[in-house]
Amino acid sequence: MSLFDELKRRNVIRAVAGYIAVSWLLIQVAETLFPVFGLSDAAIRAVVIVLAVGFVPAIVIAWVFELTPQGFVRDADVDRDSEAVKAGTKRLDRFVLVALALAVGYFAFDKFMLDPARDAAIAEAAKEAGRAEAVQEKRESGPPVIAVLPFAAVTATADSEFFAAGVHDDLLTKLAQLPSMLVISRTSVLEYKDVQRNIREIGEALGADVILEGGVQSAGERIRINAQLIDADTDEHLWAETFDRELTAGNIFDVQDDIAAAIAEALQSTFTAAAPSPIPTQNMAAYRAYHEAINLREASHGAVSSDEYRDLLRTAIDLDPAFTRPLAELVGSYSLSVWRDKDAEIIATVDDLMGRMQVQAPGSVDYLMAQTYYTYYVLNDYDLAHDIATQALERVPSDTRLLEIKSWIERRQGNFNAMIETRKQQRKLDPRNKSLTDIIAYNLFLAHRYDEALAEFDTQETDDYFPNRYRSYINFREHRDFARLASELAAFAEGQENSGITFDLFWAHLYARDYDAAAALIEKLPQGLVSPRAHIYLSNRTIGELVLWHLTQSEELEPLLASAREALYENASEEELASGAPLVAIATFAALEGRTEDAVTAIRQWRQGIGTDWAGRILWRETVCQVLGMAGAAEAAVECIREGLEEPSAIMPFFDPYLPFYDSVRDEPVFVELIEELSNSA
Repeated sequence: MSLFDELKRRNVIRAVAGYIAVSWLLIQVAETLFPVFGLSDAAIRAVVIVLAVGFVPAIVIAWVFELTPQGFVRDADVDRDSEAVKAGTKRLDRFVLVALALAVGYFAFDKFMLDPARDAAIAEAAKEAGRAEAVQEKRESGPPVIAVLPFAAVTATADSEFFAAGVHDDLLTKLAQLPSMLVISRTSVLEYKDVQRNIREIGEALGADVILEGGVQSAGERIRINAQLIDADTDEHLWAETFDRELTAGNIFDVQDDIAAAIAEALQSTFTAAAPSPIPTQNMAAYRAYHEAINLREASHGAVSSDEYRDLLRTAIDLDPAFTRPLAELVGSYSLSVWRDKDAEIIATVDDLMGRMQVQAPGSVDYLMAQTYYTYYVLNDYDLAHDIATQALERVPSDTRLLEIKSWIERRQGNFNAMIETRKQQRKLDPRNKSLTDIIAYNLFLAHRYDEALAEFDTQETDDYFPNRYRSYINFREHRDFARLASELAAFAEGQENSGITFDLFWAHLYARDYDAAAALIEKLPQGLVSPRAHIYLSNRTIGELVLWHLTQSEELEPLLASAREALYENASEEELASGAPLVAIATFAALEGRTEDAVTAIRQWRQGIGTDWAGRILWRETVCQVLGMAGAAEAAVECIREGLEEPSAIMPFFDPYLPFYDSVRDEPVFVELIEELSNSA
């Protein structure tokens, strides 16, 4: 008899099959039930070990003994042909079949019922883990970004519309003070007013992690404000609440504190104890006047200096003298006027307003903002203004107006790299403001970071002339063809004609030495010898004609020079004639009359007067270098160009030295050396 037949005769195979089936079933049940009773994986492992250890004794018992009605009997003592033994074998077969059936049944139950539930739980856990990981990654990369959509007026009344806009503005102001999050600016979210858009699409367009939306309803002496916070990635609601309050300015501000705190909690962000700020005003009429002023300012850039804007702010202050927000806005408005016109009366007015701010709200955010404007526009102390703006931004990191003025200050300081980064930060908070990309690209151009500037310009598909203009100037590096440049610019200008573009095209034809085309364009420029703006300087037409007549050696140069000189001295004060643009005009007169030393002297005076005002240096640098070239001052012209290439300026190494203004000094050794250096470094 073979071993297999002997194992079969002694029921060892039946026993093994039954043991395995039962063991498997026990293990599966343990895996299902043990976690329910709080038993760990160690308990399941113990069951597996016991069953494994018991396998060998089970085989030995099945080999040595036989199960009979009288119990276990040694195999040698069993009569295999007896009916009792045969019946026991049949019972064992049934037991094995039942065990196998239970095992198969449990397998099917586990496969088709328990497995999908487990897989769903695992998937959800993985999803949650993924979300947590994504949130963590966002936190590690920076604070969460929130976009506050314009609040809807639930009822179509003027009051509801007004309060909806006011609550929205105030919430933006409130949230901007939280360092634990970044807030998308008002200008970028306003395009979503009364527009039904997918939350995920809005989040993607604005670069926002979460969206806050809500509505306002005013009825008599009550106001209802509802708000809800939505995850921009999943469209899931994170928080929602409705506030019913008596209609007072104080209650409106209290609700904003509550909303800000709820948002911070929902985002698991830090909401400092100092965040709930004092109520700005309890006077409803003052609140209304202030917000009417803000709406006016936002509707028109020029409104910030208007009488209507200032009257509304003064009304708010008169109604509540302790309301410092309109006072700070008024300081900014008058400070800007001082920068444009050093009027003694306006200076006295803004000095008085700043004195009141210092008494009423020293150390407040409103005071810091007002002080920033005052120090920049009135005192022209750019280093101090930068320090104050930085302090203010530590308190209100999402204030785009502060970021904007900080960038202006950095530009005045000549710190273009910092200014560009500040503008990029502003763009992150105001992503729908397309002009910011142009500003960033232009300043990269001035910083001689041409590849970065080109990349910025290339992000926009636009028909606007000036972005395309700078793109063409940078691309000039490759072809060095002035005629091609003039042709490209003329194509971009198609249908966009204005005096600025016309003047630009004039210069392009002048660069290409196409003097006839340049002369034709001069005729399209407005008449007038001087342009009295912030400072007196020669008009575009006058400058263009003077240079053109000089390059073409026209007889019309001398009478135009006399007229221009007379007009300049009639319109400019003695103080103006000693600095800035008038000095550049005086140097131009000297250069065109062949008075080289006088031209150089006037430019030196200009350089001393402009000092560390980098905005002024950049504005006039090209012209100054060209004037020195036309004056025949080779060394001074080369020095000017070199400085322009080392410092932020519009002077391009592959462009400027090859312009016709330098023809009179082109063969001078110092100029030849410059060209060789630039050619070797290209």
